[in-house]
Amino acid sequence: MPEFGKYEKIPRPESIEAFIKYLNSNPIVINIERKGLQVVEIIRKEKSNVKVFMTNIYIVSLADVYEILSEVEQVDAIVTMSAWNSYTKEAKEECKKRGIGLFSFKEFMGAVYYDGQQFLDYVHPDDRKK
Repeated sequence: MPEFGKYEKIPRPESIEAFIKYLNSNPIVINIERKGLQVVEIIRKEKSNVKVFMTNIYIVSLADVYEILSEVEQVDAIVTMSAWNSYTKEAKEECKKRGIGLFSFKEFMGAVYYDGQQFLDYVHPDDRKK
């Protein structure tokens, strides 16, 4: 369900806490550093670091991707945090072209195990059947 207030684009604090908690319990994650209100850097074992922009946009569009990338220095991934949030095909394709992953919360939890093209192309097992 879309938000039309303070948390329309900024994730709720409890969503950010849950994201960090899940990542901290992941064996591949060494550390998570907050880089700003909506940015974290994930330090991983034997993988590259991943700088993540967290958003609460209900459906991340191509225009949203352009806006995020104009406001934030280099990021490796954009994650839309709420369980019912998603993104458009065009937004996903543009991010991939730029070497940036665009994920839902649940997708990112699996993508975090990968680097490079495998990271960018990650599809959650529930969605592979579709």
